[in-house]
Amino acid sequence: MILIVGGSCQGKTDFARKNFPNAKYFNQLHLFIRKRLENGKEQAEILSEIKEEISEGPWVLISDEIGNGVVPIELFERQWREVTGRILISLAKEATEVYKVVCGIGMKIK
Repeated sequence: MILIVGGSCQGKTDFARKNFPNAKYFNQLHLFIRKRLENGKEQAEILSEIKEEISEGPWVLISDEIGNGVVPIELFERQWREVTGRILISLAKEATEVYKVVCGIGMKIK
């Protein structure tokens, strides 16, 4: 599994398609996590669901980095930010490669 993170609209998907054309893509992982939280799922359940989905084949996971910047005032927004960060940490540990994309340029960080 390959993990690609970066800010919104920084070219993560284009980078993935150019560099990993034969992989399956799990794009907007951060929004998937948000939807699951809105439906009452816990962090462990969400992570298990992601791992089950990507259990077969070469996968590229793409997520916005939502942990930078101002800490949200709303409780749910803070929870989403924290859970997304913790799930990305777990996935990065297991990933064979991790990239951060800024201005369309991917930097390999693992």
